[in-house]
Amino acid sequence: MKAIGIEIDKKRAICFALEKDNQGTYINLTGKFKYLKIQDDHDNGEIKDFQSTIHTFFHNINPDSIAIITRQTKGKFASSPFSFKLEGLIQCYYNVDIEFISPQTLTAFYKKNPMTVPFDNNYQENAVRLANYLLNR
Repeated sequence: MKAIGIEIDKKRAICFALEKDNQGTYINLTGKFKYLKIQDDHDNGEIKDFQSTIHTFFHNINPDSIAIITRQTKGKFASSPFSFKLEGLIQCYYNVDIEFISPQTLTAFYKKNPMTVPFDNNYQENAVRLANYLLNR
């Protein structure tokens, strides 16, 4: 089974692709694709490139599930409108329905389950946790 966890942080989408084989071994499928960043959300070409690149990444992995960590829409800690534009571009992927998982769901899951998946960079942690959750829920 394969899963992709995505955390949208400001102007970038941090992705982590993970596979769990029949022996229960985790395989990092992310490769060199760590995150996608957009500088100017008014640049039509950059928006199209973002969507094409991330959908190609999804297509190459051929995941069973993809999820995005939900963000606040209102209040003091609300996410920027820009991040919701990235979310919409990701949701346009047609082969797999994109799920939304709350940070609270992940916190509750990891209170009862250990996180045993290694990863390269600290900024990937939430995306890794989400991908691991998708494979083990």
